[in-house]
Amino acid sequence: MSSSLSKRFKAGAMIQQSESVQSMFIGHHATVHCHECSRAMVPRVVIYYGQPLKSVCPFCGATFTKFQSGFGRLLRRFQTPALSFSAFYCLSIAVIGFGLIGLLSAKGVLPNNSGHIALYGTVISGLLALAELSFQCIEQLAAKLDHESNYYWAILVMLAMILIHQIPEWTGYVVIAFAVMLIRGLLSGVLQLFKTRDKGLISN
Repeated sequence: MSSSLSKRFKAGAMIQQSESVQSMFIGHHATVHCHECSRAMVPRVVIYYGQPLKSVCPFCGATFTKFQSGFGRLLRRFQTPALSFSAFYCLSIAVIGFGLIGLLSAKGVLPNNSGHIALYGTVISGLLALAELSFQCIEQLAAKLDHESNYYWAILVMLAMILIHQIPEWTGYVVIAFAVMLIRGLLSGVLQLFKTRDKGLISN
């Protein structure tokens, strides 16, 4: 008799527990819609050596979400959330502006000292504009092909090492190119940190 009562009590508890669990998930759906085929699905996680890489749609195979490593999340704070050529356009305008200043200085409209400033400004802004253009082209190409851009940069580094090994006279140019890319990354990272901090202050 006691065993039957305990079974009924356990059954009632299980029913109440299931009802409470169901009430918790009222209005919540376990499926999401794919960005490509627009079908309701449960994303499948792709794991490589124990680390989750991305989740894909089981119907069309399109990437739903990409998972980044800890180092990747750290670098993400130094990157703009969306790829854009706006920085390249601004640097191009700066090159044109410094060029006009140099032209006016050569014509005698502006002092001679402004000609040296225009020269340095044109060279620096021009190199940064080329670096920004190269960065955006590689990142946009990787995004369109749904590839990891790290592989593209690794290939460029390998090609640069091969070039230095084959033509040692070009070592200085390769070093300057990587230095300009590094300066470009530091400048964009600092600007991105200021933008995220300002947004955080405004939201608070």
